[in-house]
Amino acid sequence: MKLPYLLAIVTLAFFLGCNSKTEQDKKIIKEVTKMVKEKPKTEDFRERLKTTTPASEKQLQSILPTTLGSLERTEFTKSRISQNDIASAGAIYTDGTNKKIVVSIVDGASKDGLLAIQTHYMAQTLELNSVKSSGHEKTYEKNGLKVLETYVKKDEFYRISYLYDMRFGVTLETHKLPREALDQIIEQLNLNELKNL
Repeated sequence: MKLPYLLAIVTLAFFLGCNSKTEQDKKIIKEVTKMVKEKPKTEDFRERLKTTTPASEKQLQSILPTTLGSLERTEFTKSRISQNDIASAGAIYTDGTNKKIVVSIVDGASKDGLLAIQTHYMAQTLELNSVKSSGHEKTYEKNGLKVLETYVKKDEFYRISYLYDMRFGVTLETHKLPREALDQIIEQLNLNELKNL
């Protein structure tokens, strides 16, 4: 445990041990308790990812379904990530027209994994709601997930990014599909198996 947190706990124990009743002491106890409870979760999150063995590309590919909505998986995509210890997989879904879904999953495990899921992690902490005539960029919660959504009107393009199980960065891109299709795709893309990797 790092020194500031140890000091906070010792201070709290001291005040509790004294059984002080003054308002000032109660306030100090409350603040120290708050500080201990709010120990940065990102520190634990990073340490956990650094020491976790990443999944393989084949394991991630096995999660990607053969169909999403009315679109069929036509190919797996190659990773754009250069580090050997970062696992990722993706797939393209089409119906033979200009409708398309591109799905990618990247594993944040390993010492370099956090870099690969940085955008997805940002979606957890940002509050965005930028709406223009050309499109929008916003964050919201969907089925317990904090989602970053980008929309480009002229291209009928949506991009959804989110962090799954505080480890896997998931990105969905749709072309020429209505907004309602996004929710159906997120529902159909069952990622529960990722928790077993």
